[in-house]
Amino acid sequence: MIVRAIFIGNADEAYAFEDFQSGLNIIFSDDNNKGKTIVIQSIMYCLGNIPAFPASFSHEDYFHILYVEHEEELISICRKTKNFIIKKGEEYAVFDNMSEFKRYWNKNIQTLPVIKKDSVWRIVDLELLVQLFFVGQDKKTTSDIINKGWYRKEDFYALLCAMAGINDNKTTIENVETVKKKIRDLKNEKRALLKGNKILKKQNVAFEYLSATNDRIALENMLKEVERIKNKLLALKKERSNAVSRRTKNELALKELRSLNRTLKTGQITCLDCGSKHIVYESADSEFSFDISTAAIRTHILEAVQEKIDIYNEEINRLTNEIIICQRELDSCLQAEDIPLEALLIARQEMEGAEDANQRIIEIDLELQKLSEELKKKEILSDDIETKSKKLLKDVVGAMNDFYKAVDFVGEVAYSDIFTARDKLYSGSEATEFHLARMYAFAKIFQHEFPIIVDSFRAEDLSTEREKRALNMFSRLTNQLILTTTLKDEEENKYASDASVHSIDFSEHVTNKILSEKHVERFLTVANEMLITIK
Repeated sequence: MIVRAIFIGNADEAYAFEDFQSGLNIIFSDDNNKGKTIVIQSIMYCLGNIPAFPASFSHEDYFHILYVEHEEELISICRKTKNFIIKKGEEYAVFDNMSEFKRYWNKNIQTLPVIKKDSVWRIVDLELLVQLFFVGQDKKTTSDIINKGWYRKEDFYALLCAMAGINDNKTTIENVETVKKKIRDLKNEKRALLKGNKILKKQNVAFEYLSATNDRIALENMLKEVERIKNKLLALKKERSNAVSRRTKNELALKELRSLNRTLKTGQITCLDCGSKHIVYESADSEFSFDISTAAIRTHILEAVQEKIDIYNEEINRLTNEIIICQRELDSCLQAEDIPLEALLIARQEMEGAEDANQRIIEIDLELQKLSEELKKKEILSDDIETKSKKLLKDVVGAMNDFYKAVDFVGEVAYSDIFTARDKLYSGSEATEFHLARMYAFAKIFQHEFPIIVDSFRAEDLSTEREKRALNMFSRLTNQLILTTTLKDEEENKYASDASVHSIDFSEHVTNKILSEKHVERFLTVANEMLITIK
């Protein structure tokens, strides 16, 4: 994937840059506040990242349009606040939120990793994915992920495993524990059946009484498990409800658009107020308006809305299946784990329930045998996955150390993880080298195709010699690189003679004012190509 151009603007002011190249791009200026960070953040904003624009820049007042080349196809992405438009070939897609944008990206552009988060398998959000290839100027930390919120660094580890084709180790462990819990529950049920049936006791069937403490612990554990499953079920139902609601909204929009998508044999659609033949459609809760006067444009919009409906149908079907499985799990838990209650019922029924209890015990013994065999297999699998996960992390850390040793000849740091301990944070040039090493290692080990983007890559006084060695290491990768820096007075024309660097000079930009009227015409042309009406 290659960044080709970025456009930022509205009807009054804009900025356009269309000269990114596939190799090493360095955006520089002789001073700060020349717009480098705005450009970088705008690129990442269009790719779904959480915005971190300078405080003085009101990014929500502007449309952000990104051109990326993917598999030799130019893809245009426009974002304004929570709304997205994608133009891919001759197809257009419109989204009201990040979730819709992510699902479209996964289905039509690039398959995204899937991780297990809060007991639910989810397509990874782009705000986590971009940390594979992006380091911003601010909020840098070496001990945790950037933009920490819902996600944690454990989720990033899971992302790396997913990218390497390794099942989430944590999930595998959970599966082992699930089987172990089933075995414990079945044994508890068997003990309860034996305890409650005198006939079975007389037949000398082995059993042990549950103590009051064990009863209480079993009950508490059961309640915790029921609560976990119930919360998961509620979350799935909420997610499905949201998907149904969004599908319905888009179905209504489709109906509205189809009512306009007609050509009258004896006339044409005309505004009764002004007589204009230009008809604009604006969807609810959207930042975008579209000129739908022509049949071709209406067709594009209709297809885009239908695509969204199809995506939601798939999502609803997936969630429904998960809900069914979860409901079965809850029913099973309620039936099999309520040991004190079950024991009481058996005791009251004694003779009547003995035959059924005996049959159930036979079934339990058979199930215990199967589960024991399953447990052995899962434990072997868990060990295998844990081994693979550890090797993957070792390979990544090894690549980080290779980078560090090649860049900093006198450095004494030895990386042991992709994150540092909270009490051992890197700062200064060490932090810069750490982040660069991670970007290099991720690209080398996972062979991902994203551009590597680092804002202020020489921060904290990375020396010229170490910079050269760092760029030399990055040159071994096939990824596009977009880096920014501020040059000192003595570094004037630093990159001019380097044929490997596409240098982009922002020095002539007005301080704190990268947008201007001179770029508006080009920006409006680009917006029009995406069927956007700028008011």
